[in-house]
Amino acid sequence: MRGILATLISCVFFLNPFSWAQNCCVPAVPQHSVLGETVAMPHTLEIGLHYQFLCSGDMYEGSNTVNDPENTEAVWKRVSLTMAYGISMGISVSAIIPYSWKNKTKSIATTGVSIENSSAGIGDATFLVRFSPLARSFVKFRELSLGLGVKLPTGSTDLRNFGFLLPEELQPGTGSWDYIGTISYYQGLDLMDIIISGSYLMTTSHDNFKFGNQFSYLLLSNIHPEDIVEFSLALSGVIQGKDRREDLRDDFTGKRNIWLTPGLTIHAISEVLRLQVFAGYPVYQHFNGRQLGSEYNIHLTAEITVPFKN
Repeated sequence: MRGILATLISCVFFLNPFSWAQNCCVPAVPQHSVLGETVAMPHTLEIGLHYQFLCSGDMYEGSNTVNDPENTEAVWKRVSLTMAYGISMGISVSAIIPYSWKNKTKSIATTGVSIENSSAGIGDATFLVRFSPLARSFVKFRELSLGLGVKLPTGSTDLRNFGFLLPEELQPGTGSWDYIGTISYYQGLDLMDIIISGSYLMTTSHDNFKFGNQFSYLLLSNIHPEDIVEFSLALSGVIQGKDRREDLRDDFTGKRNIWLTPGLTIHAISEVLRLQVFAGYPVYQHFNGRQLGSEYNIHLTAEITVPFKN
């Protein structure tokens, strides 16, 4: 009986176009720490493995938390393989291949029934070309770089649960060809580095659905009192437009948020292997309509640098 009731409630959730509209944490574009902000050094291959854990649990309307009788919670986990190669001084190419796990639950207090929907699979791969008109070197510790990229629809968009197609936010991929432009400035100093960067994602439609365009920005400072250890503090933000379905805007999508992210980097093997851990906390969140907000984001990274020439 409980299983039949759970199935019926699931049908109501999926048939209601607004019940799963909150796209609090759709990873439409890789985060800055995964996307990268600088051009790879010439004839050098950088290989990174990134693990991200994003937890969401408070319902927002605008910038205020509101009561959520369905006790909605979401956990997004993603592992990304990144590769960047410096073709020459000031030019590099890179690729990002993600694998994600998404889980979203709703608990109905009046019935005691909990509805859980989840997915797992390879996400959309991203390829970028970076060019630096002001290239970084061991003489000039500064760099201005520009990047252009494309996000391919390599992730699945047809996963189902309870026999119903999962909503777009729970699918591993978006199904669309999206385009990315980036700009970044790096300044190296004696005891610290500073990075200022921004990226713009222009999305396209898939099956008459289009995620909102997205602008992301980052201000990062790395302090390295010792050769082996670095401490970092980042302020980053996202401005995401409203999604569209059948050319109509979904007023329950779109957001603006700002994250404060301290981090620690350990150079386990000098100039070869570095390990990083970041813990992000949202200091400002504003949503269109009622949406699920984020609570925290954990990011772990291991990166290997392989030079092919001295």
